Amino acid sequence: MTRKLLIALGIVVLAGGGGLWYFQRGGTQIPGLAAEPIGKAVQAPIATGDSTALAEFAIRRCRLARGQPKQTCYEEVFLAVAERNQIRLAMDALSVLSRLDKSTVANGHDLTHVVGINAWTPGEEVGAVYESCTGLYQSGCYHGVVQAYLDANGTDSTTVAQVCGLIDAAANNLWLRFQCVHGIGHGLVNNMAMHLPKALAGCDWLVSAWDASSCYGGAFMEFIVAGRGQAHHPAKRAGTAKPEDHGEHEHHESADTFAVRDKNDPLYPCSAIGEKYQPACYGMQAGIIYELLGADFAKIAKACDGAPPAMRPSCYQGIGTYVSGVTVRNSEKAITLCNEGHETYKRWCFVGVVKNFIDVTAKPEDGFEFCKLIHDQPLEAVTCYVAVGEQIAVLFQTDPDRSRECAKAGAAFVGACRYGAVLTFERPPGLPVLVPVS
Repeated sequence: MTRKLLIALGIVVLAGGGGLWYFQRGGTQIPGLAAEPIGKAVQAPIATGDSTALAEFAIRRCRLARGQPKQTCYEEVFLAVAERNQIRLAMDALSVLSRLDKSTVANGHDLTHVVGINAWTPGEEVGAVYESCTGLYQSGCYHGVVQAYLDANGTDSTTVAQVCGLIDAAANNLWLRFQCVHGIGHGLVNNMAMHLPKALAGCDWLVSAWDASSCYGGAFMEFIVAGRGQAHHPAKRAGTAKPEDHGEHEHHESADTFAVRDKNDPLYPCSAIGEKYQPACYGMQAGIIYELLGADFAKIAKACDGAPPAMRPSCYQGIGTYVSGVTVRNSEKAITLCNEGHETYKRWCFVGVVKNFIDVTAKPEDGFEFCKLIHDQPLEAVTCYVAVGEQIAVLFQTDPDRSRECAKAGAAFVGACRYGAVLTFERPPGLPVLVPVS
């Protein structure tokens, strides 16, 4: 009997060893065992420009990992590709990866940031590198390139004011300009050691009010993400704010510091900054409320109900943005969660959802498909189509192009879309007077 048990155990050990050998030969990273260096492993797909082969390699290498180790494994693969100046290949492969491994969708924005941050190095023409990015995963690559430029050149008023002018695409395309000035906001918070008021003041160096407002949004996003110790920078980059410096504090800080969280105030930092910054702040606040209250969206909405009345639509729009991410753009789940909010303000949750859908893919069609699902809520539906129109106004530069896109809304809602796209000034019936700052 003992001999049989030993034989059986030996077979199990051999089978296990054979399995490990098989996985390792296929490029899989196995804990405790040396894996093929990434630099060597990515040579073949880089040589052929094969984005599918690169995505499949990333899946093989990282398939035994789960959670954060898997995210780190993917980051290492795409960091290696970015460091070899294969930015468009990395972005195309990330697009393929999103279809092959749905678990990457939730953290895709972080992956594109890693590519963008490492895409540009001093001495390169920043515009050319910027244009090698794509809008995948809310345009994180574009943001990362701008961050890298500010890391290297500093965040003085001249550099901040001039960087987007160095990028022809950002000078001539409103959507790409938004990505640039939004990226400035990320870079300011990072370079100013998480001092949010100083970073926002840096946004004010931008001459255009639209540029400055778009920069505020990037600053608040970086403030929230980095406050979790999840800054949009891989470890190799200097200047990343350290998680241990981001504890929960009260508001009474010295002039040279600014508390990252106040566990007793779910509306902080919006409650502690100047009025002109509040619309952009409340548009991002759902992320912090989620941290403090958990994934109970009725409670999150209740917290937004405590914001100043004029800021509640922005706060609800932020809930929608967060709902889109948490549900991984599942329309039915998003609608259910938005309907947990106050009857007066929940329409702005739908606005946040639909705008985020389009931010992720840069396709108005994705917005229209979502809006169709809430036709049984007429007031929410008309607001939804106006929001799609607003996105179209940013994505398309000419009135004929905008008109062509809005025609896809369907006869009942073309007018709402055209109003959002600034093609008409005839206000759609049912649209509330109070309109939040985007």
